[in-house]
Amino acid sequence: MMPESPSHAELRLCKRLQLSDASAASLIAAMRAGASSRQAVVLTPLAPQDYVPPFACVDTTAWGWLPPAVFVPVEGEKPTAHADYREKGYYYSLDLSSCWESAALAVVPQPGSSLDMCAAPGGKTMLMAARHLPQHHVANEVSPSRRGILRQNLEHCGVPNTEVTGLRPDQWGAAGQVFDLLLVDAPCSGQSLLAKGIRNPGCLGASMVNGNAKRQKGILLAAVRCVAPGGHLLYTTCTYDPDENEKVIAYILKRMPSWRAVEVPELAPFRSALVDFPAYRLLPEHGFGAGGFCCLLKNT
Repeated sequence: MMPESPSHAELRLCKRLQLSDASAASLIAAMRAGASSRQAVVLTPLAPQDYVPPFACVDTTAWGWLPPAVFVPVEGEKPTAHADYREKGYYYSLDLSSCWESAALAVVPQPGSSLDMCAAPGGKTMLMAARHLPQHHVANEVSPSRRGILRQNLEHCGVPNTEVTGLRPDQWGAAGQVFDLLLVDAPCSGQSLLAKGIRNPGCLGASMVNGNAKRQKGILLAAVRCVAPGGHLLYTTCTYDPDENEKVIAYILKRMPSWRAVEVPELAPFRSALVDFPAYRLLPEHGFGAGGFCCLLKNT
């Protein structure tokens, strides 16, 4: 049974998000209930033309932001139990919130080259491949163990023209190589894990949030050096705190005058009211998963 009084950390987060009383109560209830996760699948390059998954799916025709080749199973379905997933690699299973975060790619032109800087386990690369297939894509992961999982997933799902690497962001920044599109699914405090029912001690604490925000700024300062003129960078997280989201982007925009945030019409209902530039956040109350944040930047 949920305690009557919100904790100091919960109240602090809601205040920083400037939520109404109703939205604050909804977010706190979602984090405590841990039942907001929603499963989705994205078709891979191995899926036959006009392929339809072998399980019942939600009618998503009214979801204007949903990326192409993404299906949402009805409650109770188990997409990972089918041979099309386990043996054939026709689709990849992930959280619906991750699909929402990638919706900003709708306004990005076909890239010739792309880099997923924090790629493991591979979901963002899969979502990009469903929309764009660059001539050359690099899926990067610093952790050797996670890099092995990433490589296995990409090979199983047949993602073409893809190189797996393990450089740190600062090494990429110093390498001099540039890309038309950069994906940065940044390491974060992972506050939305609570709404998925996953224990994450300390994720609401100031020390964890501040430590991650500092790391995220460093990653982005290196990442912007890897984007070609006219290219785009998609920044995403699976956390709620503005210090790791809007304030990180504001810091980059102040430091890098040639960069600007890009409007994404498909995500207009989710636009953040905390800043005057286009940035977008998903909360559990929206009904599309545990939540997340995204902001698309352009090197002008």
